Amino acid sequence: MTAPQRPGHPAAIRRGQGVTADGEFYMPTRVFFGRGVADQAGARAAGLGMRRVLLVTDPGVRAAGLADPVRDHLAAAGLEVLAFEQVEPNPRDADCLAGADLAAGFRADGLAAVGGGSAIDTAKCIALLRTNGGHPRDWEDFGALRSDPLPVLALPTTAGTGSEVSPSAVITDTARQKKMNLFDMRNCPRVALVDPDLTLSCPPALTAAAGMDALSHAVDSLHCLLATPASDALALEGARLVARYIRRAATAPADVEARCGMAQGSLTAGIAVGLTDVAGAHCLAEAIGGLYGHPHGYCCADSMPPIMEYNLPVSAGKYARLAHAFGIAAGGAGDEELARLAIGFIRQLNRDLAVPPMSQLIRAEDLALLGQKAEQNTSTPSNPRPADAAAFTAMFARELSGPPP
Repeated sequence: MTAPQRPGHPAAIRRGQGVTADGEFYMPTRVFFGRGVADQAGARAAGLGMRRVLLVTDPGVRAAGLADPVRDHLAAAGLEVLAFEQVEPNPRDADCLAGADLAAGFRADGLAAVGGGSAIDTAKCIALLRTNGGHPRDWEDFGALRSDPLPVLALPTTAGTGSEVSPSAVITDTARQKKMNLFDMRNCPRVALVDPDLTLSCPPALTAAAGMDALSHAVDSLHCLLATPASDALALEGARLVARYIRRAATAPADVEARCGMAQGSLTAGIAVGLTDVAGAHCLAEAIGGLYGHPHGYCCADSMPPIMEYNLPVSAGKYARLAHAFGIAAGGAGDEELARLAIGFIRQLNRDLAVPPMSQLIRAEDLALLGQKAEQNTSTPSNPRPADAAAFTAMFARELSGPPP
């Protein structure tokens, strides 16, 4: 199938800078936040006009006992439900195509996603394939869809991806070993039920990885060329909440305040990046994830410091504000010093959370290929400092040789 002509990348056609820049403020997802809001799944799905619902989840979420209550609430509302559990970390195009075929046979008119970003992104991809057809790669890039996707109801079980409010579905093209960003505002779930209680069973390692993914959304949104004062406010608050609560959530999983703080931080950073785009951190991270299949949160965690160091000449002021959000007190320090303290804070956070360093995630013989994949990322134009394959390769190489202490 031949996709229609893609519009230009928003960062390439935007007029103005800072407060003079033009932009669009559109947040199409209706969000309900609070303990127990997952019980509204049946009523919210019915309110969206759903009658036959494909419930997208994964075996781990099902085993944790989180999917069946949602299915029961959907059924109690008089909806027919069919479960699809063919979801993997770093969701794959083949699984999305299988889900779309199942949805077609079931005549699904809506989807409910229960899980982390993998389940929600899979559901969003299935929803767009059902109305647009073709292969996921046909709809890669910005605003490529021909038709509105089927409605999606999202119930996140991790605090990290922000996929419940995001216009992106990030899907691995298995043939190209590339993570594709299917970005269209119509991909946003219609309703999100953000229930912190669904994250209480999330294990420490996954809590840490997902939380660092949320922080990477705040960082990428903050330095993105499409940033606005509104997105900056959301990004900084998201970063503050993650920095405050992530260690507690990872070390004390039953700490309800920490779980609520992380859910709020993930949601806030997710809205921020939905208003802008991701940028260089995700270009690096998705190159790693697409080639090796490592957990996305770890890839993002390790990718923030090198891209921030690269962007320092143009983004020191933004990172100084990030240092303040982290609670870093350095009286009299200038922007560059504060910026470097913010980068150091993230490196220390990675160590505290036992994030494997990038030197354990990549191989020296793949450096050039990783640089090429990062350059080819849909969001490369959003990075505030232009970066080509050679620049990205150099970032990978420095991390491979060992990051600064």
